[in-house]
Amino acid sequence: MSAGRVSTTRLIVALCALAISHAALGNETLRLASTPIDVGLPPALGTPHPFEIASKVDYVLANGLTVTLVPFGTVPKATVLIDANTGHVADQDLVSLAPLLAELLKEGAASHSAQQMAATFADMGGSLNVTADLNNVELRTSILSEHLPRALALMADVLRRPTLPSDSLPRLKNDLTRAIAVARSEAQNVASEAFAKMLWGSGPFSHGYPSEQDIAAVTVNDARQFIAHKLGARRTHIYIAGQFDQRAVEKAIRRHFGSWATGALPDVNVPSSTAHRQVTLIDRPAATQSTILMGLPVLAVNDERYTELSVANSLLGGSLLSRLDQNLREAKGYTYGASSLLTPYHGLSTWTVTTDVNTPDTAAALHEIFKEISRLTSEPATAQELRLIQNYRAGHFVLSASSPSSLLSQLQFIDQYQLPASYLSHYVARTNAVTPDQVLSAASHAWQPALMSLVIVGDLAKIRAPLLALQELQGIDLHSPGME
Repeated sequence: MSAGRVSTTRLIVALCALAISHAALGNETLRLASTPIDVGLPPALGTPHPFEIASKVDYVLANGLTVTLVPFGTVPKATVLIDANTGHVADQDLVSLAPLLAELLKEGAASHSAQQMAATFADMGGSLNVTADLNNVELRTSILSEHLPRALALMADVLRRPTLPSDSLPRLKNDLTRAIAVARSEAQNVASEAFAKMLWGSGPFSHGYPSEQDIAAVTVNDARQFIAHKLGARRTHIYIAGQFDQRAVEKAIRRHFGSWATGALPDVNVPSSTAHRQVTLIDRPAATQSTILMGLPVLAVNDERYTELSVANSLLGGSLLSRLDQNLREAKGYTYGASSLLTPYHGLSTWTVTTDVNTPDTAAALHEIFKEISRLTSEPATAQELRLIQNYRAGHFVLSASSPSSLLSQLQFIDQYQLPASYLSHYVARTNAVTPDQVLSAASHAWQPALMSLVIVGDLAKIRAPLLALQELQGIDLHSPGME
């Protein structure tokens, strides 16, 4: 017999033996599967350690600029966050200007062109990100530690000596106009704009995307005036986390920011809600999904009951284990996901529920949302369900402070809302101390149906009649733009 035939015969024998063993194993598996196995509950978690930030250094320069330095990790990199509290939400013209200004600041500073700035940050191992929201202008970068003083010098130039080239403005305006047009084509953004107007009335926090006319009217001189009146040392906080030479960093900060004009005190804009029980239905013909957004104003983040309300939110829709997700996604199949969110402002927060559901299931999904809210505000959670949520929150919190960038965001949040220094170190302990009765009390006091605003964007030809038949929407102030 040839060697080839011998090898083939051996292979066939081996395969047969393997098949026989798998068959036997399969029978054993079937037998074991038919025998109930008591896996019990997972072991109890140990007592969580307080979250501590080692060696955090805070100081204020003579001109009012605040600095926070946090040694972090072992990788030779450093993350910089410069937060300028411009408070421009109260000025409609500046709301239109802010997103353009964020891009214009990257177009050059001092002797650096936009291309040179980008190349310099790339050489340092990172890039410069500039953003603007309703109240703040923010600069961020993450670079190799050895280049940190150099990065601070360039970021100082961006804030203090931007070139603001006029020939860049038309391109930036076109980019912003196009981006807004794309955003307004998405149902979630349409719902958010409508919801803001319902919640804040004609107040400054109701401002949505700027119009094409507002964008077209912006000039470079407007940007110069913004920088002159809204930026300044006293409104600015520099946060740095990572590996760095503290003396070299402080020297660089004092050299490049120390002579910056003090400027005005930060503006604190407290929104005033005009919320009442109201529904807005926005037509989106032929839409295969409906966007549901509902919510109301609730207590502020610095209220002593906020942790209890935050746990209630996690239970309702603020976690992967939430009741809304388990109901609408897992049990009913109405949506890919449903969530709830607490959004802080000065003086209050908003509590919102949002989801995108199949068009035929719109009314049924909304009924289930109301049902889950009713259950949250009338029945205490079980101890086991609450413990799962508390464990989830503890793990999520640790992850949210596990990188230099996310840690700086946490510190920025604490400073922005003037929370106690113990906010981070006691977060897990406060969360784990919340009881089912406290969750019930927080939810029932916060969710006031008389203040609930609801926006639905969808194919009204298909969803309007079923929605109007819902018991939960009877006797409510209803508005359909363009369809009255």
